Parts: sequence; structure tokens; C-alpha cells
Amino acid sequence: MSGATPQRPVPLLTELNRPYWTGGADGAWRLQRCTDCERLVHPPALRCPHDHGALRYVALSGRATVETWTVNEHPFFPGFPPPYLVAFVNPVEDEGVRVLTNLVNVLPEEVTAGMSVRVTFERHTDGDDEVFIPLFEPDL
Repeated sequence: MSGATPQRPVPLLTELNRPYWTGGADGAWRLQRCTDCERLVHPPALRCPHDHGALRYVALSGRATVETWTVNEHPFFPGFPPPYLVAFVNPVEDEGVRVLTNLVNVLPEEVTAGMSVRVTFERHTDGDDEVFIPLFEPDL
């Protein structure tokens, strides 16, 4: 793979997580919502962890706030060089949910707790699958 463009690792798609990783095809950030208590759930689960209700994927606004973050400087994945920002963001639709992601198009010193961010997708092809990794950038 000499001369290849650095690429983040692509997640393995399963029946459970496929809507999360492919929703970016139409620009929608999707999480599961409980049909009983209406809470959002992440990571993908078979039943609601709060009341064991059924879950369905819903499209969100794509807006979130930064809860916490760190700058990764360790080369964990070959071909995906540091540094990069790792963050927990909370969707504006349910700030009790935490989504682990990367922050992009922002300098580390510009990130603040409570900062407004919006989803952007990084498209990857893995065999026959197209994966759209949800990343977040400042919501200006």
C-alpha cells in the first residue's frame, strides 16, 4: 500500500449498527430512540437500557455540544497518524447521550466544553459497503 492516503479504521457493519454507519449517505446522523421512554440510545443496542423498550433509528438534526475531549498523540492505527481530537459529544435532542467521535476542522486550543458542533461525514468504501463515519466540526 505504498503511496496510499492515510485512512481511519472502518467499523465492521452488523445488522444492529448498519443504520448508524450508513446514515450519512443521505446526510442524516441517526441514533436509536426508545419507542417507550423516547430516550436516545448509543452505542447501538437490542433494547433500551433504561426501560427495555424497543428501539428504532431516527434522524437527528446533526447538532451537538462538546462534553469533553482530548488530543491523541499516540499512533494507535497504522496509516492513521496523530495528532487528532477525540471527543464525547451530546446530541441537542438528548444531552444525556454521549457519542464518542473525532472533532475536525478545529484547533485543539479552540475547543471548549459546551461548544456547538455539527456532524460531517467521512465516506469510506469497504468491499461492497459504503461507510459514513460521523465526525463533528464547529457549528458557526
